[in-house]
Amino acid sequence: MSRTQEINYPPEEIFREIGVERPNLEHIILWMLKNNDVVEWSNFKEEPISIPQSTLSYYLKALMLDQYIEKVERGKYQITSKGAERYNQLSRSKEGERKLNYPPKAITNDRNYDHWIIWMVYNNTFCKWSDFIDEPLKINQSSLSKNLNELQKRDIIRKENKEYRITQKGKSEYSRMLKEYDLDRQSILNEESKRIEEITKKTITFFEKYNIQEGDIKFRFLNNVLKYSYANLRGSLDSEEDFNKVLLFFSMNHPNQYPFYISPKDFSKEYQINLLELKFNIRQIVEKNVYSTKFFSLKVNDDKSYYFQANEKIEKVLSAIIEDHITKFTYLRKLYESKPSKTPSMSLKFTVDAILEEICDNLFNSELKNALREFIPEYISHLAYRIETERKLVDTLDKLEGVAWRDIPEVFQSYNSRFDLVEQAEFKYYIDYSILMVLNLFSSTEIKDMFEEAKHSMKKRDSDKAFHKINSCIESDPDNIDLLFLKSIVLAISNRHKSAIRFLKESLKNYPNKKDEEIFIPYNFIMVYCHLTLAEFDNALKIYDKLSENYPDHPISYITKALVYGYKFIYQIDLEKIRIDQVLDDIDKAILLEDININKAKYYLFKSLVLKKSKKYEDALEAIDTAIKLNPKDLQIHYVKYNILYDFEKIDEALELVDEGIKLFPEHQAKLMTHKAYLYKKKNDYDKGLEIANELWEQNPENFEFLNNKVYWHLYRGEKEEAIEAGKQLIKLDPDDGNYHDSYGEVLTEFGEYEEAIKILQKALELDPLGWFTYNTYIQLGRSYKEIGKFDLAKDCLQKGERAVQTCFCNVKMRDEWKDEKLKLLAEMDKLERKS
Repeated sequence: MSRTQEINYPPEEIFREIGVERPNLEHIILWMLKNNDVVEWSNFKEEPISIPQSTLSYYLKALMLDQYIEKVERGKYQITSKGAERYNQLSRSKEGERKLNYPPKAITNDRNYDHWIIWMVYNNTFCKWSDFIDEPLKINQSSLSKNLNELQKRDIIRKENKEYRITQKGKSEYSRMLKEYDLDRQSILNEESKRIEEITKKTITFFEKYNIQEGDIKFRFLNNVLKYSYANLRGSLDSEEDFNKVLLFFSMNHPNQYPFYISPKDFSKEYQINLLELKFNIRQIVEKNVYSTKFFSLKVNDDKSYYFQANEKIEKVLSAIIEDHITKFTYLRKLYESKPSKTPSMSLKFTVDAILEEICDNLFNSELKNALREFIPEYISHLAYRIETERKLVDTLDKLEGVAWRDIPEVFQSYNSRFDLVEQAEFKYYIDYSILMVLNLFSSTEIKDMFEEAKHSMKKRDSDKAFHKINSCIESDPDNIDLLFLKSIVLAISNRHKSAIRFLKESLKNYPNKKDEEIFIPYNFIMVYCHLTLAEFDNALKIYDKLSENYPDHPISYITKALVYGYKFIYQIDLEKIRIDQVLDDIDKAILLEDININKAKYYLFKSLVLKKSKKYEDALEAIDTAIKLNPKDLQIHYVKYNILYDFEKIDEALELVDEGIKLFPEHQAKLMTHKAYLYKKKNDYDKGLEIANELWEQNPENFEFLNNKVYWHLYRGEKEEAIEAGKQLIKLDPDDGNYHDSYGEVLTEFGEYEEAIKILQKALELDPLGWFTYNTYIQLGRSYKEIGKFDLAKDCLQKGERAVQTCFCNVKMRDEWKDEKLKLLAEMDKLERKS
């Protein structure tokens, strides 16, 4: 059967419109998908429509981003319910039936044209220039031009074929914008109704496709899909349909469904979702808190867990029952503390047993009793933490409740602080945190010592210890602004930037004199640092505007602007909007206004980084030399000079400076020697590099990082037996370190032991799926799978590696090198596939 008989193609008047320079490809693609069950990539490229490959790729990605279409399998696409509506709108516009929605008076009463435009493009499929200048809006043309250009620069709207459309970022801005207006209840309900109607249509299609019949499962799924956004997991799932499958898994494995249970393995087979992706996203939701609602896991055994959420019926009832028992426990203990002989049974075991007696059969199936016995102490810890941190003790009842929870036994209060680890799975840029030191917040010896202790604990991967002392001090002195800033900085440098932002906003919400320089400047500068790391440049610029408005002649105002545009240049973002001379000028103004030499040194350091990125190495060296003169005791400044010389290919000069550095900083000898070894690598002197690595490992046998370095030096020298032996020793000494497994796996890959490499690299991901090193793990897995002919698995690893390299806390050079390696592997596979 020929392809034209299998696929319905649009009529000629759609793809060959008379008098139109080029056809509306969006309409053509949606027509194809609306009039066929599934359309393959190749169908779009063939006659009669013949869409070029690069153009097709752009339109398919844009349509998926707008949720008009979805990829159901590799190279196969279907239209969504939202896409069907879009298709109908496009079809009507061909017939001249275009009707516009206009913003309510609550919005047009203010002459904020940005908001008018955002409202229009959100609530209409697209808008044209004339829609804004005609009745009823009548925006004057100069203001319209200025606002449209600004919104496009901010990626709030986009322009295609003289039509303005909302972007994904614009949709988020629209939601934020609405909160600024006192819209009536009906307007809010109308907005929500539109969203619910669209989701409900898609849900019905999903139920029909996968034959979901059980009423309780349907209810839980619909409730989940209305509450949780696909956007939070877009980076780890291929399609919204896969996201719906993950929500379906939670809807099925609820305690109310007991004894029914479907394992991740069986679910992945029945509902055609990759098992590793399913497990990863279950973990993201339950353990990594990608959503503000907490998910609880009720573990029956190692292979079976049920899930429920905070604030759903079962959790609300459980919470009420437990709170009642804890309050009773506390009051009775207080009542009888002076007469211990008359104290009734009040052990922890007694309390847990009493809770189990009430909830089993009434709330949970009694067969879950053993699982609940393990779960309840953990859940009580969660409740204790929630009440202490989230509830404001306003009236008498709340105060009594607070006393009850404050006094419960220590075992219930041993809440293990869990920070927002999902941040590790979000896109971030490496921004040098030492720039925060220009705030001079650690003038107190005690606070400076706490900062150093926190850094030391984090290096040892003991985050709880890092924050324990800081939290205790804040509890004793909650109004100490220096302690609040200390905690926010420690959160930031521990890669918890969103947590830092939330903590600062909450802590200083009602703080007096927020506009005072000693509060306003640090607060906003720390916020800028966090937003830059999170790639939120627009937010950083908004804060710069506030700094500049309130303190126009302060060095922090100038360096803030320089940091925003300087890091945009370093990371090659919006280059057409950046003037390097302006960035350097702003740094010079900050230096001129700054009185403190060590701060000037930081500004010169940043100036050298910008100049190095511009490949103006002589100027970069001049700037870093000035920084060293201003603050010769700062080891980091010396490191930057070594790296400038490295890029400038002046290796011998760099080696001499490292030797001088060892004399200046004998306490950092091991670190400097490691750097010296890699300078020898640049000279291809692997013998000297290995000699240093061996020496460091012999001197520091308790530090496995030096053995890890030794593994790589044997690899560089091509010593297979020695490299593999060192790799085996490394993972034997520390079997729980994902990075060390990654190093050993890379060695096996390089020496052609692909099957064994795959096992070790998969173990690395199992140990730490969000580890900083996973960008390398995925590239090595891709190479190994390519070499054994499993191209699909290789490409899948490269795709996952793309996500890892975007989220790793690493510099732009490393990211560029990774992308080059990925393109090389893809080209090699493409060549092999064409040959076969």
